[in-house]
Amino acid sequence: MAAPTLIAGRYELGERLGYGGMSTVQKAVDHRLEREVAIKILAEHLADDSQFVSRFRREALAAAQLVHPNIVQVYDYGCDEVTERYFIVMEYIRGRSGAEILREETRLGVADTLELVDGACAGLAHAHRMGVIHRDVKPGNILRADDGAVKLADFGIAKAMVGQTSQITQAGSVLGTAAYLAPEQATGGDVGPRADLYGLGVVTYQLLAGRLPYDAASLTQLAMLQERQRPPRLDELTRDVPVPLALAVDRALSVDPRNRYASADEMREALHAGARGIAPAGYSERTAATSMLPPRTAATRAAPAPPPRRIEPTPGPPVYDEPPPVSYAPQSRGSGPGAGRIVLFLVLAAVIAGLIAFAIGNSQGGSSKVNITQIDGHTTDGIIDQMTRLIDDNTR
Repeated sequence: MAAPTLIAGRYELGERLGYGGMSTVQKAVDHRLEREVAIKILAEHLADDSQFVSRFRREALAAAQLVHPNIVQVYDYGCDEVTERYFIVMEYIRGRSGAEILREETRLGVADTLELVDGACAGLAHAHRMGVIHRDVKPGNILRADDGAVKLADFGIAKAMVGQTSQITQAGSVLGTAAYLAPEQATGGDVGPRADLYGLGVVTYQLLAGRLPYDAASLTQLAMLQERQRPPRLDELTRDVPVPLALAVDRALSVDPRNRYASADEMREALHAGARGIAPAGYSERTAATSMLPPRTAATRAAPAPPPRRIEPTPGPPVYDEPPPVSYAPQSRGSGPGAGRIVLFLVLAAVIAGLIAFAIGNSQGGSSKVNITQIDGHTTDGIIDQMTRLIDDNTR
């Protein structure tokens, strides 16, 4: 029987809990404190990168400062002298990860999904307040303990992995992690807290739909899909999801970080409101029913105009692409075909009123004769002249 393996002279390794291109996670016993722990042992090729090791150390120390009920606690960090392998020691959670839950149950209902996402939101909100960005929010890093507690794991490695994408891919890590990367993260842009909210939006979508919003085979294809199309809305995939909840998740998946939620707490509130039938601010069923339209080609220019294109939603009233406003500037007097008709109508009204008054006056004085002349003018000016003469003849 093989002798037990010790790390740093105190952690006795047990069963393997998970593995990937970056590391292997094993259950262990801390003989010094006599408790069960989880120990993550980094892949050998990462130890050859001094820049990575330096970043990893800084982030492991920062993660150790995150003490919160919804964050897996980091206990220790170091390099084993015998194996020369870097490791981090974490709180051991007896339960299942979101990835395991999805493998076993395919998808979850609204209540179970919100239970998982609630814990992740609370953990992210605390980390962001402490200035720590996770950068690797995915189902495998959301753990649900047997007692129901939900905890977010792997804060100690996420930021250190920036710039290591090519090495990780070459090492054979599952490309599925890329599906949870925010567009700015996948393209090497500045990454802030809202990148974590994008990743959590993808997780929420997957938990509810049983599928990812984008089916991409590479980072390049993922970036193209994120830029050119919106994923099917959740209420179109399953009737279990109310439209307002689908809209709330849709906002977290916005390509532009500015259009996502400002904080994890705001996202949590929006998801719960959506489950109760309340859409997030700036959204409506009408705006969500429209999708991003492809550029019009020569073959489509003659087609009827499409409905208003949906703009990435922002807090406040819905925004649409509208046609240019119509100008109602008044025309100069006498200009345009309608001006003559208006003048003619006014003249006729004046003539009729004058003739009635004249007839009444003559009837009182003993005379009721009124001279009527046929009007045959073909222009506005001609008709006005003949009307004027008619009035003179009858009032002379």
